[in-house]
Amino acid sequence: MTDKELIRKVHNGSKEALNVIADRYYDEIYRFCLYLTGQATDSYDIAQEVFLRFIKYSGSYEYQNLKGYLLIIARNLCRDYFHHKKDLCCLDDAILPGMEDTGLGTLEDRMVLQQALAQLSVNQREIIILRIYEELKFHEIAAILGCNLSTVKSRFRLGLKSLRKIMEEADESIPDRP
Repeated sequence: MTDKELIRKVHNGSKEALNVIADRYYDEIYRFCLYLTGQATDSYDIAQEVFLRFIKYSGSYEYQNLKGYLLIIARNLCRDYFHHKKDLCCLDDAILPGMEDTGLGTLEDRMVLQQALAQLSVNQREIIILRIYEELKFHEIAAILGCNLSTVKSRFRLGLKSLRKIMEEADESIPDRP
């Protein structure tokens, strides 16, 4: 069933359609929140809140891209989270979901990448996550974030440049292994 059909059913009061939407998109929304916040428990709460807000306002939903709409809600809730959280750079000890598929060989490399992502500005981090991990196109990211295409491309480029620098510095600080 397409998103459009599900939305039509939601507008007609179908609770089953809401469950299908949550089942379809929950993992991606949770992963997005986890990449932004770095906190598993908080990301779980934020992802739950995304779907509660969607349910609350589903009657007024008119967007074309349901996943994008849910990511907008998640982004706004993560920003609220950052406004209320003092320690923004802490990461859980666990590896973020999906990080095992990045091609990075060692646990240390994945942890360095996590820490590097946490050091980026929120604007750069969310664009990198949406582009690389969620595999969205730049124009889709621009629509989700409500900014123009050149801003998205610029933030992505600057974010990658910062990531490289952070990763190189981290690599230089690790002593050679025997």
